[in-house]
Amino acid sequence: MPPARPAPTVPAGTGSGAYAKRAARTADRIIEDVINLGWPVGTVLGSEVELLGRYDVSRAVFREAVRLLEHREVARTRRGPGGGLVVTEPSVAAVIDSVVLYLHRLDARLDEVFEARIVVEEIACDLAARRLEEEDIIRLRRYLDEEHPPDAAEDPRALHRFLAACSRNAAIELFVDVLNRVALMYSPDWRLYGKEVETAHAHARIAAAVLEGDATTARRRMRIHLQAEGDYLRRKKSTRQILPGSVIGQYPASGKLGESVARGIARSIVTGEMRAGDYVGSEADLMEQNGVSRAVFREAVRLLEYHHIARMRRGPRGGLFVMAPSPEAVTDMAAIYLARRGMPLAKLSELRTAIEVSIVGLAAARAGAPGRAGIEEAIEREASAGDDDPEDPGAPGQVAFDLHTAVARAAGNRVLELVASVLIRLSQLHRIDRMAPAQADRVRAEILGSHIAIAAAVSDGDAELARHRMQRHLDVLGSYLS
Repeated sequence: MPPARPAPTVPAGTGSGAYAKRAARTADRIIEDVINLGWPVGTVLGSEVELLGRYDVSRAVFREAVRLLEHREVARTRRGPGGGLVVTEPSVAAVIDSVVLYLHRLDARLDEVFEARIVVEEIACDLAARRLEEEDIIRLRRYLDEEHPPDAAEDPRALHRFLAACSRNAAIELFVDVLNRVALMYSPDWRLYGKEVETAHAHARIAAAVLEGDATTARRRMRIHLQAEGDYLRRKKSTRQILPGSVIGQYPASGKLGESVARGIARSIVTGEMRAGDYVGSEADLMEQNGVSRAVFREAVRLLEYHHIARMRRGPRGGLFVMAPSPEAVTDMAAIYLARRGMPLAKLSELRTAIEVSIVGLAAARAGAPGRAGIEEAIEREASAGDDDPEDPGAPGQVAFDLHTAVARAAGNRVLELVASVLIRLSQLHRIDRMAPAQADRVRAEILGSHIAIAAAVSDGDAELARHRMQRHLDVLGSYLS
């Protein structure tokens, strides 16, 4: 499996520094407040003056934070009487768009997507088999009673989405939907393979196992079905092993001119196969090419910087430079979308556990020297963490997830790593790393001990022991947070 493209150092730009960090922290505080309020779409959180006092920041920092909130589809500014910062609705289209762009820039391969689909959809089958309701049973029986199930020819993905919905877990629904859509982008002939891989028959067998509450058989049949689907696509001459550039920006934009300009520049970077550090153009040239004002162009640059696509460097040799891909904006968008869906801690915990247990097994089987080194470095950072200052990246609460991130990277599947990153980011949004001071030191020591044991199992290549230790660790952690 090929590693991500090597990236030279990219010069710092307008999106870096203490100013940007303070704006990002302010945006996170507002997101936390929106979550705690129950995400009341349409509600005015307050006027600019009120919010400046509430969050104790300058007007410049606050307005930059608002731009981040607008990019994330959390809130927007409404002018006029009764105006202020208004809560908005995050869209799944924005999540899919950002995922597709990120995976394309990584040159994520079809094999990685299908392996991630198998992991996620096995979990969906397991949960669906245990959570069926009466209307679900009625619908599943249609797959057994009819010779030609209603969705097999028209939409081979319908059963997959339905089982995800039966899981009663919003994150499973999102990941199944996104990964299904992304998988189809690798081949223009995806609608033709239903007969070749006997989709209707496979779906009926999966439905039967779920209907019987046999999670083990449902998982096995789903795995066999997806493996057959993946094998068929790999044999097709029309199938691409990496995403074609034509899939970028398929989903509708918000209509803002700055976003449209950012999309155009991103598309030119992708289709031009530009690498991190490459020069895109000067501010003056790009403004002229796009026919926009400096204000609109700089709004586009903020979007490009937020999504780690390109960054502006000031000075005599300045201009817009391509950045190395980063999952931060993607995980942010997905985590915020799930927070809006009211993802409860119990559902987050069950999915994180299932995903990370699968991932740590892969890491134990695949981790090379760089992966093991990354895990060791995460352990060292955690062991030497200072006081729990939320603004200190080296504080215990900030490094608590480093081991999990390093294990996901060592698993060698960048799509699964992205899924794990979304769940970790969602955990951070919910601040589930915070606990009572009286137990914090003891719990952190226990967590560090568990992390050291997991790291040792991965280093030894013992997948069974690594999965057992990860399962036990996340179960114990979940009990602290319940």
